[in-house]
Amino acid sequence: MCLTFAFRMLLVAALLLLAASACGQEKGELQEKRRLAMTMRAGTVKLHYQGMPERVSPVLMKAPVLKTNDATRGEVDGALWLWLDGQRPVAAMCITYYDSGKWNYENVTLTDEALALSGRPGWVWEPKAAPRNWTALDDAVPDAPRARQLALRSLPRQFEISEVRRGERFPLRLIGQPIYSYADPDEGVTDAALFAASYGTNPEVLVQVEARLEGNQRRWHVAFARLTAAEATVKLGDKELWKVAPISVGEYDMHEGYYATNEPDRPEPD
Repeated sequence: MCLTFAFRMLLVAALLLLAASACGQEKGELQEKRRLAMTMRAGTVKLHYQGMPERVSPVLMKAPVLKTNDATRGEVDGALWLWLDGQRPVAAMCITYYDSGKWNYENVTLTDEALALSGRPGWVWEPKAAPRNWTALDDAVPDAPRARQLALRSLPRQFEISEVRRGERFPLRLIGQPIYSYADPDEGVTDAALFAASYGTNPEVLVQVEARLEGNQRRWHVAFARLTAAEATVKLGDKELWKVAPISVGEYDMHEGYYATNEPDRPEPD
C-alpha cells in the first residue's frame, strides 16, 4: 500500500511538472510572438528632420536597447528603441503591450531640432524645435580614458529620481549599466552614455551624461527626458535639477517633446 501511495505521488508530481513545462513553453511562445509583433510595429515608423528633406534621416536601431515590463501596472511586455544620427541618439521610442489588449507608444526627443515621425495609422508625432536643458556638474572628469568611463557610469547614481502617481511618490531605480554609449568628437563630446531610471524594468526617465571639451578641459553635462505621463523629479542632494508636470489623459500634444498614444491589438496590414 505504501509503495502504491508513493507511486501515485510520483505520478502526480510528474504530471504537474509536465503541465508546468507545457505552460512555460506556451508562455514563452506567446512572448516571442508579442516581441516579433513589437519589432514589426517599430519597423513601420519613420523619423526625419522637419523642413530638411535633403538631410539624412535618423536611423532606428535594429534591436531594442532595453526590454521592459511592469505587471503591477498592466504592462505585459515592452521594449525601448533609439533613433541615431551617426552615433548620437536623437529620439527614443518605447512600445508596450498591455493586458488590456492595446499597444502603447511613447516617444521622446533627445535633440534640439524639430522632428517628424510617421508610419502608424491614425497618429503622427512632430515635436517642434526646442533647446534641451543641460546642467553642468562640478564633478571632476578624469584624464585617463578608463577612469573617465568608470566615472561616467557612477555619476548618475548620485541622483534621486522619482515620479508621482495618484498622489503617491515612487522612487525610480537607475539601471546600473548604460543602455547606450557613444561619442561625438565633432561636438567635443569624448565620452557619453544614456541611462534609464525605471519602475520595475519599465523606463520612466532617461538620464543622458556627456563629457564635453571646453577649451583644454572636460566637463560633465547632464540632461533628462521623460518616458512617463506622471510628474517626475530629479534631485541632487537638496537641489532640484529637473521636474516635469503630469500629463492627463487626452492632453498629449503631438508637437511636444514627449508624446504617447495607443492602438488596439489588430493584424498589421500587408
